[in-house]
Amino acid sequence: MRILIIFVAMLSAGTLPAQTLDDYLKMALENNPGIRAKQTAYEAARQKLPQARALPDPTVNASVFLRPMMLPMGNQLGSISAMQMFPWFGALDAMEHEAAQMAEVKSQEVAVAQNALFFSIKNAWYPLLELEELVRIQQENLRVLETDKELATIKFQHGQAPMVDAIRADIMIDEVKTGIALLEQKRKPLEIAFNRLLNRADSLPVAISGSLTEMQSNISARPDSLLSGNPALAVFDKQIQAAVAEEQAAGFQRKPMIGIGLQYMPLTKRKDGDLQLPPNNGRDMLMPMATVTIPIWRKKYDAAVAERRLMQHMYADMKQDMENELASMYAMTRYDVEKATQMVELLDKQMVKTQQAIDLMMAAYSNAGQDFEEILRFQQQLFRYRMEKVSAQTEYQQALAKLDYLTGSVSR
Repeated sequence: MRILIIFVAMLSAGTLPAQTLDDYLKMALENNPGIRAKQTAYEAARQKLPQARALPDPTVNASVFLRPMMLPMGNQLGSISAMQMFPWFGALDAMEHEAAQMAEVKSQEVAVAQNALFFSIKNAWYPLLELEELVRIQQENLRVLETDKELATIKFQHGQAPMVDAIRADIMIDEVKTGIALLEQKRKPLEIAFNRLLNRADSLPVAISGSLTEMQSNISARPDSLLSGNPALAVFDKQIQAAVAEEQAAGFQRKPMIGIGLQYMPLTKRKDGDLQLPPNNGRDMLMPMATVTIPIWRKKYDAAVAERRLMQHMYADMKQDMENELASMYAMTRYDVEKATQMVELLDKQMVKTQQAIDLMMAAYSNAGQDFEEILRFQQQLFRYRMEKVSAQTEYQQALAKLDYLTGSVSR
């Protein structure tokens, strides 16, 4: 039974499905608490709409006389009245439009959070890919060094090379093994950082799929006009529109409010034998009422309108400031892309020439047993070039992810 359990566990681990970057991006949208919080804020803002278009609550007043009031028409016991206030024509529509525009600001903030989250996930994903490539290269380096050690040992046994050649290879083998161990130790903190972005447990493994792709030849042709697609800039546009709606709603505060009501007064019959009472003595009275508010203190209403206009100018200036900042970041990121591209091209050339030198020296060593130290040095240089290329490719992919972030191209 124990062997069966171990076998099933190994089979399950071996069949862990690898997931692509797009899979993890979708998972993050569903699980990230920051995104959920922004979406909840938007839903909460939408609840302002029915509040904004609702009429003010009606008022009801009731009064009772401790002793009936004697009136010609009878004795009044008390009164009850109801009043409904109505804002000026169009005021409710303006307030509802204001609430809708404020909700649109919250909706756009969801897009900003998604854009930032995708950028963070890509920045955490590519180092994991880089780690996989570096471990693979170092393992290949280890196999080459073990082959070199075996060749040097055979040469020594046949008296064609000194024993120090095998020792040199053995020293480098220990260095590479230590490097692989350090790379494997780096995997855990990278996975923890990645899992945190997905709001998952730290212990869950990250199934890596894919590789660092080759360079794109047309990336430098991207115009900085694409910055207009950045969702953070759209937030300022929504805020300006909301401030315009607030200005319109504030303008209706200058308008009067009209109230319509009804008052009911119950009466009882008077019984005065010596007086001639009217025939409708004791009949209840019903009195329609109307009221109007008079907004004569206009300075506070004018200040409210001016405040909204100033807010519009403020958001416009903030948008211009962010555009300048994004343009600077875009130019620097374009440089990072070009630098990584040229570095990869240089490393490709160096690797070709280094491999040619290794092939020539290996042929000479097979014949004469000389220059083994140079062979090792050139081999390690070749593997360093390969590792530097992986790092340059990672920087390239991260720079592309930043370009996507700056331009709002989240669907990558």
